[in-house]
Amino acid sequence: TLQKVSYAEFLNFKEMSDTNKIAAMKFLHLLILYTFLSKQDYLPIVIIQSMQLTLNHGICKESCVALASCSYLLCEFQDFEGSEHIGSLSTGLLERSKAQEYRSQVHLCVYGGVYGFKNLKLCVEPLMDGYRVGMQTGDIQHAMFNANCAIKVGIASGLNLKELERSIKKFGKEMIEYKQTTVYTQMQPMAWAVSDLIHSTDENNMERNSLLKQAVETNSLVVECDMYIFGAFVAYIYNNYDLAAYLVQKRRELEKKMSRKSFLFGLIAFYDGLIFLAMAQKSSEFEWTSEVSDVMSKIDRFVQIGKSNNEHKLLLLEAETKSRLGETDKASKKYELAIAAAEINGFVHEQAIANERAADFFLRNNDRIKASQHYGRANHLYIQWGAQGKANNLCKNIPF
Repeated sequence: TLQKVSYAEFLNFKEMSDTNKIAAMKFLHLLILYTFLSKQDYLPIVIIQSMQLTLNHGICKESCVALASCSYLLCEFQDFEGSEHIGSLSTGLLERSKAQEYRSQVHLCVYGGVYGFKNLKLCVEPLMDGYRVGMQTGDIQHAMFNANCAIKVGIASGLNLKELERSIKKFGKEMIEYKQTTVYTQMQPMAWAVSDLIHSTDENNMERNSLLKQAVETNSLVVECDMYIFGAFVAYIYNNYDLAAYLVQKRRELEKKMSRKSFLFGLIAFYDGLIFLAMAQKSSEFEWTSEVSDVMSKIDRFVQIGKSNNEHKLLLLEAETKSRLGETDKASKKYELAIAAAEINGFVHEQAIANERAADFFLRNNDRIKASQHYGRANHLYIQWGAQGKANNLCKNIPF
């Protein structure tokens, strides 16, 4: 119904006046966060009930949260067009109703959802705004979830790792101070990934194993899944492809138990593809064609939603595929296009990865001059990103 309603028409909907219905909306509003954290199978039911009350009885302040939650849910089910439309209705209603107390929740769902798929670079500041307003209005829990999401978007969009590390430490202290243990635990896999890329250290292995064991024992699927996701990212970047592939397999096994999978703005599909192709380069026996074909179709769809996020990702996957097939001229051109697109779109970390993969390609094809040039650029870009640990590792392992 709402997909047929324009922005202007929706904002002219009647106000909800029935006090019982308003009370019901407030109760459902409380249930949204509870079901999201603890009973995800019930989340769609709660959101649908909130939406039906809004459509049948008029809008109230809580309607903007219902709309934002609906947008987030549609995004997870990959209805990006519907998600964007309802997300825009949510933010419009938020401004119209001056529901400042709900800004943190709306920003979390919309900028941590469909707008992230469209343009990651534009989402960090609205999420930080959600954090600041949440702290000001006393909505500490949603403030911290906004902070956590801002870190996730920051990693995905290639923000400087040293700045992210400082933010993680700041938010971590606040999460502990305000007893926000759930979101603090959820932030740890990202904190370790950032630390590993900066410092190249394994000193937290005991702590990580403890958290993984705790996540398994308490059935904390989101935390366990994020440990596999970010662990695979770091393993791939450090060229530990066997470990990366193992962690992808562990994540996929876990996803069978989960009601919904994480897409992380297309980043998971991208790294899955890179890892499969790396394993294919390593062993001719590795069956990769169907897996990579599936990944490429996903990334191609993400390009249609957010070109600036995904154009260079698709080009790099195409370059790696052409390399694996022995189509050297086409591969060479695709690598250069991927590097250029990553630079234009401002993804310094993926520009670094593309340069390193190009260097590997030229080295395999006995062009040591071009290989040396691309390794040098990759090293410079890793340092620019703040990944000093990776840069040191690259210098140590360049094969000449």
